[in-house]
Amino acid sequence: MPEPMSRAALVEAQRIVMRVPKGPWPVEPNEYGPPDQVGPICFLETWSDAERLPVIEFISWARDAVPQFIGEVARQRDQIRRLERELKTARSEEAGARRG
Repeated sequence: MPEPMSRAALVEAQRIVMRVPKGPWPVEPNEYGPPDQVGPICFLETWSDAERLPVIEFISWARDAVPQFIGEVARQRDQIRRLERELKTARSEEAGARRG
């Protein structure tokens, strides 16, 4: 399992994603028919023709999915921080109630 994303890595990922052209990036055929372009990426070649379409489809999918994943990481971090604060407050109140 990969290490958790650091705050700096999250900020860098957001910066990178914001700089690429807006999606979706459609898969497009070349003049002979087989796809070799996705969005602004053209003349995509792979080690084998059998790998080309899955790679192109992945790039197309990732263009929209990666920003969503980054947003989800940020949302979950915010939620964890909020829950940690609530837990700390609840423990403090519980300790105060015990004392008196």
